Amino acid sequence: MAPSSSPSSSCSASSSKSPPPPHQSPFFTPIQECEREGQEDGGTTPNVSRDKAVTPKHFATPLHAKTTAKSNARKRHESAENGGDGEVGSVSCNKCRPHSREKISVVPLDNNNGVNKHSFFMASPNGIFKSIFHSLTRKSPKSTDVFTSREEQWRIAVAELTHKLIQATRKRDEALLEASRLKHSMAELEKKLDKLEVDCHNLKSGLGECNSNSPYRMGKAHHPHQDRVIRANEKVIQQFLISVSEARSSIRLLSRSLSMQLRHMGSKVCQRISLLLQPYDIKVSHSKNPKSLLLYLEALLSNAFFEDFESVGFRKNAVNHILNPIDRCEANYGSFNNLQGLTWEEVLTKGTRYFSEEFSKFCDRKMSEIVAMLGWTRAWPEPLLQAFFVASKSVWLVHLLANSVHPGLPIFRVDKGVRFDSLYMEDMSGERAMKLVPSMVRIMITPGFYVYGNVIKCKVICRYHNNLDTSLINKGLTPSP
Repeated sequence: MAPSSSPSSSCSASSSKSPPPPHQSPFFTPIQECEREGQEDGGTTPNVSRDKAVTPKHFATPLHAKTTAKSNARKRHESAENGGDGEVGSVSCNKCRPHSREKISVVPLDNNNGVNKHSFFMASPNGIFKSIFHSLTRKSPKSTDVFTSREEQWRIAVAELTHKLIQATRKRDEALLEASRLKHSMAELEKKLDKLEVDCHNLKSGLGECNSNSPYRMGKAHHPHQDRVIRANEKVIQQFLISVSEARSSIRLLSRSLSMQLRHMGSKVCQRISLLLQPYDIKVSHSKNPKSLLLYLEALLSNAFFEDFESVGFRKNAVNHILNPIDRCEANYGSFNNLQGLTWEEVLTKGTRYFSEEFSKFCDRKMSEIVAMLGWTRAWPEPLLQAFFVASKSVWLVHLLANSVHPGLPIFRVDKGVRFDSLYMEDMSGERAMKLVPSMVRIMITPGFYVYGNVIKCKVICRYHNNLDTSLINKGLTPSP
């Protein structure tokens, strides 16, 4: 055994001093196939590596197979333990052990096989981008369900918002339409108010002329008491003009309230109204021309309210309890001041009798007359009762003011067939009959009043005379109230 150890030591010494082989490139490194196979298959096959600076060693073939097998196994085990370091390795001679040639292979660094494949793939930028893209695009069924539910929730929310937007737009359009209607109504009211102011101004100027020419000023114009009476009369007359206008408006409002209730009363009340208008040769239809019915109903109500206006307390053959005219005027004017601020709420709580006995009797009497005239059988609703109270109060205040001066302010009426006189009458359909000339009165809507040297015209509807063929047209035109 001694001779075999000598060549081995000489061989190892010579190999340590020999330079590296010239044919080996620095871009290549030895890769042990045994190590790769062990990592993939999980086996215990030893790895064989070769260092660049170490010359392959040649071992002699052992004489005994058993010893060779044991030493070979031990060497493989040692090689397996040192295979992970990759620094020191041994290679058998190809001539002695040709099968070990298959255990060693020299491959480039960019080889796509083995363990270095994963490390090179992760080190490259393309590999990093691919791994990130793969992790982002990978979806689980749970995340897909969550995305679907969220998308459905968004769709529902968008649908609700769209519906709300449509509703808001519709309400905005309705509000704009209502605002335009209100503006139009306000414009109409302003026109009527301007016209009323002009009429009041004309009446006031005419009243001033009348007072200046009044016989009560002659001879006693400088008497202090007479001056106070004149100033008091001027104040009463101003209030009288306002009260007449309010009375006409309140009666018109009552006629509208009654016309709305006629729709629920059936045909009997409409037939009753037609019978009342038959003496005036007027035929009305609630369905065809409701405005004409409203105007004729106002005429019937005015006739009922102002009946017996000249009498004391609207009672025929009534006697004045106060004989002194000055005291009587003061008493009537005091009653006017007490009832002027009376409201519907106060009447509901205390009743009309609490404030004035005469006014309460007047309301009861006029209510009975109107119910009998129209043939009304049902109870009146509260809005209709309130409209009746306002009309009754306005007419009663006109009556008190007309008797608050001496002599009193008389009323005048016109009947059908009377020739039309523009000085005392106002044709309510004149604007709609520009080519027609009023010929005679068909029906009176509201009565008029004498105010000393002036007059408050009564309102009428006339029959007309045509300028073209000079023929009478038996036609009553009804303007809007």
